[in-house]
Amino acid sequence: PYAMRLLAELAHSFSEVARSMGLVGVFALTLFDGSLLWLLPGINDIVLISFVIAKRTLGWAALAVAVATAGSVLGAMASYRIGHRGGADLLRKRFPPTLLNRVECWTNRLGAIPVGVAAVLPPPFPYAPFVFSAGLMKVPVLRFRLSVGLGRGIRYSLDAALALYLGRHLLNRLNSFYWEALEPALILAAVALLVWGVFRLQFANRDSQTGRWLQ
Repeated sequence: PYAMRLLAELAHSFSEVARSMGLVGVFALTLFDGSLLWLLPGINDIVLISFVIAKRTLGWAALAVAVATAGSVLGAMASYRIGHRGGADLLRKRFPPTLLNRVECWTNRLGAIPVGVAAVLPPPFPYAPFVFSAGLMKVPVLRFRLSVGLGRGIRYSLDAALALYLGRHLLNRLNSFYWEALEPALILAAVALLVWGVFRLQFANRDSQTGRWLQ
């Protein structure tokens, strides 16, 4: 559909602007890491890789990894605070109950370890539910920061190492794969939101009718 194609083009333009900003763009994108409102998972990796390829030195690569990791930790802390203060309703509106039950069970048993593992894994593995669940389950904040920092640090270090080793070929393959996959992903997300909205509206109408009948 035209709207989805337009949204994908806007996302591509947004990523190009972030790339042109260098380290500032890398830091800005990773600040949104772990947010429930972030619709471009993995774009921070592509911008980081493109920056490292442009610089082609180990020193710049290490600095980019440090900046990206710091941004991810700060961004995750914002989502952690929302969960800590009672963001359960927001979380349940965005993700299916079966996924949330598993995430909460793992977090309850293992503490900060699940969010650290999720921080390493690439999209489409869901990262945001683990961040919010850590706040909901009152995982100690220091352990949370260390786990996210370690997980994202490993992931971004792998990104940088691959960028230094494979160079422009890696970026071209990632760009092709990412943007081709983005449009159908946006379509599926739009359909899922539409179905969820219809069911929510139906249940709301049913509850209101039941309330009137009981009165």
